[in-house]
Amino acid sequence: MKSIRNRLLLALIVLVAIVCALTATVTYRRVLNETSTLFDYQLRQMALSLRGQISLAPRIEVPPDQGDTDFVIQIWDLFGARMYLSRPGLPMINQTVLGYADLQLRGQAWRAYGLRTAAGVIQIAQPVRVRERLARAAALRVVIPLGLLLPIMIAFVAWTVGRGLLPLRRLTTDIQRRDARSLTPLADDDLPSELEPLVAELNRLLARLRESFARQRDFIADAAHELRSPLTALRLQFQLLDRAPDQAAAAEAQGRLGEAIERAIHLAEQLLALARSDPQELDGAVEPVDLAAVAAEGIADSHVLAAARRIDLGLDSRAPVPVRADRESLRILVRNLVDNAVRYTPAGGAVEVRCSSSAAGALLEVLDNGPGIPPAERGRVFDRFYRRAALQESGTGLGLAIVKAIAERHGAQVTLGDAPGGGLHVTVRFPAPP
Repeated sequence: MKSIRNRLLLALIVLVAIVCALTATVTYRRVLNETSTLFDYQLRQMALSLRGQISLAPRIEVPPDQGDTDFVIQIWDLFGARMYLSRPGLPMINQTVLGYADLQLRGQAWRAYGLRTAAGVIQIAQPVRVRERLARAAALRVVIPLGLLLPIMIAFVAWTVGRGLLPLRRLTTDIQRRDARSLTPLADDDLPSELEPLVAELNRLLARLRESFARQRDFIADAAHELRSPLTALRLQFQLLDRAPDQAAAAEAQGRLGEAIERAIHLAEQLLALARSDPQELDGAVEPVDLAAVAAEGIADSHVLAAARRIDLGLDSRAPVPVRADRESLRILVRNLVDNAVRYTPAGGAVEVRCSSSAAGALLEVLDNGPGIPPAERGRVFDRFYRRAALQESGTGLGLAIVKAIAERHGAQVTLGDAPGGGLHVTVRFPAPP
């Protein structure tokens, strides 16, 4: 696994090492050049200091050789005769040079400087190897401290990287100490600017999880409450069937038992549909579908109930209506709208489904001639398990909640109004496909 700390350390250590190496190289070469210039200056100063002593040439005294200079001083008169030689036994320069010059004597390189005066020529020379040895020693005295500082700089870099990643380690420790039920927001005080977006997104995720878990708890609690009634009814119908005194009473109890089973099955189906229709979940594949064709399928699911209640159920769509949706979820949406309209429309009534499209998007409308919903209650009918007390028709109270969840999942809007002939007019507006 890749470590940010190790990558930072490696990159910074390599950078520090390269910078130190380049600095040492440049410093070493510069010290060599400056030392050579200093030695040239020394040759010239020695020559200038001897200008007034040419007449005393035989008696000139120079300091004894210290073993690290090897200067050779020669003085010629105006006629070219050597008047003075500082160190007998060292190579003699048999040619007169003025200014600076590089010479070869006995296979060795020498650096010489000649100064012409009114009384003669002063010439001072020094072996290049001596100059180079002294220059290297001076350069090393400057470079060696850089090498000694390298471990200190690496240690400082390691400490700085560790200090900089300390907030990240604290954040990791905070998350590791949490259990699965802890969804409180992470502390966001004294955070580096690089971590603030991460912590903000994590807190938003925790908030969504907290909201999702709360919805699940409410859903489970409501579902358990709603399932209790049909299951109790089933148990009572079974008891009545067992205690039936004659065949007629047994047949009546059996019919009621069948109705109770159908209600329980319908409630279970609605609960499963609601669980799958959570706006935060996107299980199905969103694809281009024909709203009119899906509406026909949803109407077919409620055809038996409509026929039993002698309700005229029809579809008005003159052309395909394209939308981008999960086909199965869309069928459930239509089925629930049609099922609600059929259940609450009086026997012999009519339910009409319309599909149309425009530049603004697709439109699904369901109209019935039932009792409708008063404006004061239209906001509450989308709540789970809400049933109007004034109606005698049994239901789960989940139909419109499922419709709203599926619509939100597809970015659609659901509105309730009055049908032209009385009853309820439900409109679902889908956004235009890209």
